[in-house]
Amino acid sequence: MSGKKIDGKKIAEEKETVLKEKIDEMERPPNLHTIFAGEDEGSKVYLGVKNRGCERVGIETETHRYGADVKKEVLIDKIHELNEDDKVDGILVQMPLPRDMDAKNLIKEIDPIKDVEGLHPKNLGRLMIGDEEIIPCTPKGILTMLDYEDIGLKGKETCVVSHSTIVGKPMVITLLNRDATVHVVHEFTDRMEHHTRKAEILIAAAGVPHLITEYMIAPESVIIDVGMNRLESGELVGDVEYEKCKEKAKKITPVPGGVGPTTVLSLLENTYEAALKLRS
Repeated sequence: MSGKKIDGKKIAEEKETVLKEKIDEMERPPNLHTIFAGEDEGSKVYLGVKNRGCERVGIETETHRYGADVKKEVLIDKIHELNEDDKVDGILVQMPLPRDMDAKNLIKEIDPIKDVEGLHPKNLGRLMIGDEEIIPCTPKGILTMLDYEDIGLKGKETCVVSHSTIVGKPMVITLLNRDATVHVVHEFTDRMEHHTRKAEILIAAAGVPHLITEYMIAPESVIIDVGMNRLESGELVGDVEYEKCKEKAKKITPVPGGVGPTTVLSLLENTYEAALKLRS
């Protein structure tokens, strides 16, 4: 077990080495396609991180770029084309989409096997009944970290600060699948600290800079910070007051260098697993 800081970068590097060895043994490397619409700067950064990750492990990747004025029907037609292409193993719709375009309407058009983010309604439904054939990337990355650090979940008091479809809801389901006791709080929760202080494991994914203070966490708790918030100064911070909370916590993830690398790792692993299924 490592020290107090949970080093997501180190964990991802170790597991990417194993994944690359598996991919090197394949007759043909996995192939991941991304649909990118608009000019969101954060999305551009993530796209670059994802593409570099694919390059490190040997996954082929291609990005289909569209302007902010693209029509939904054009993106759906592209998804259908990629669904029918036997050379394509994974499809990812980069969010956020422009003009408040509903991502759910696009994701449900992806072949569930090629849905490497695990957000298709069928894949989320399977998750609900304990069939974890594919787990959404951020929750999977968090589970990878907890397992690496030998942090058990059975019976543990956990609190998830999010009820989003991408992180919060699937995180709750995967925790329940592992017999954790789960509390969920969000922007409409009164007295949030009443719940967070009870948590042996706290997962913050609200997207609010420094929402979680040292007074809101339990002593010797494990803190997983999913937040990636850019301040006006340009500094990148999480949802947790890291410097103060790390003195009180047993384990804590930094921002950056925490959940981000294991989230990308999970996307790479999901793409590899999709390729195996499609070629079996």
